[in-house]
Amino acid sequence: MYDLTERISMNLEMKAMSCPRPRVAGRFAYMPTNYLQWKNQFKIFVRQQYKGKTIEEPVFIEIQFVFLRPNSLMRKKDPSERILKGTKPDLDNLVKAVLDGLQDAKVLKDDSQVVGMITHKWYGAKREEKKSERSSIKIDIYPISGE
Repeated sequence: MYDLTERISMNLEMKAMSCPRPRVAGRFAYMPTNYLQWKNQFKIFVRQQYKGKTIEEPVFIEIQFVFLRPNSLMRKKDPSERILKGTKPDLDNLVKAVLDGLQDAKVLKDDSQVVGMITHKWYGAKREEKKSERSSIKIDIYPISGE
């Protein structure tokens, strides 16, 4: 079996962004500026929390995306804990942005190392009156050692 005892955790207090499709202008393809800015900010936040070397072995990853809760879900009858978010952005595009960001931040050598994953999209828990838990991305990486 595999040893999953080592865990690298990061909690980034920032909005999640989905990975867009490249834009094409003539013969050139490029990524939108707002996505490149988001990736740079993501990389800065990750490097503030992860000081280790680049992980080269296979990994299992757990990612929790928390979004601000809309006012329509802040009624008294709505639950105060987190609520699963079944609307856009698509989970696969959110995950792609995070994996690309982890690779750019030199946490992972390549996103092909990911052999398993658990991910969720949530609306944040209710806090004070008409306030929600802040947007965040929680990442737990479990390097897999041994066979």
